[in-house]
Amino acid sequence: MNFNSAAIVDMAKARIDFAIQQRMAGANQIRHIAPTPSDTTTYTEGVEQTEFQQVLNNFVSLGIPNTNINPAIDAAVTAASIQHGVDANLIRAVIRAESSGNPLAVSHAGAMGLMQLMPITARNLGVTDPFDIVQNVNAGTEYLASLLDRFSGDVELALAAYNAGWPRVQQHGGIPPFAETQRYVPRVLGFREEYAVQQYAQNIDPRRR
Repeated sequence: MNFNSAAIVDMAKARIDFAIQQRMAGANQIRHIAPTPSDTTTYTEGVEQTEFQQVLNNFVSLGIPNTNINPAIDAAVTAASIQHGVDANLIRAVIRAESSGNPLAVSHAGAMGLMQLMPITARNLGVTDPFDIVQNVNAGTEYLASLLDRFSGDVELALAAYNAGWPRVQQHGGIPPFAETQRYVPRVLGFREEYAVQQYAQNIDPRRR
């Protein structure tokens, strides 16, 4: 299944709406959030801002993890997203899956930095310091953008290619049957959804629905 940005945002809204609805109804604790079928929460003037903020701030009870990212990394992600036309939350998700946000990460295979660039990929993209946050994120995003173009915007295939290499994706006609790649794709998509949920929660306004 291919999740586009609109679908992610809709899912995020549904999850937050459901969580707030349950909290307002007096639920003691929400551990698993499921999207509501169609109804959205309707807020009245009687809903106090303090109660609403309590709901949004308590990510544990909402089942929404705190996915804040290093400000320097986030600035690089925003710039790369604009430059290459790639969803910023997708970039953040790849960084989280690849390096857990560690700019100095090095894999056993020699991949380097936040987006785990292989040496040849880094050289081809003009990277002089793979551990530099801006260079690494920009190059990794450029590479991800090229994969999205190659696979006609199919995010799942692009992620599979980022993990296993595009020749293997083409060879298998889809996500390769490798355990690592099979885990990697839904993991990154899950991270992207978490960022979208948090983003929506931080910007929601109970008085304007």
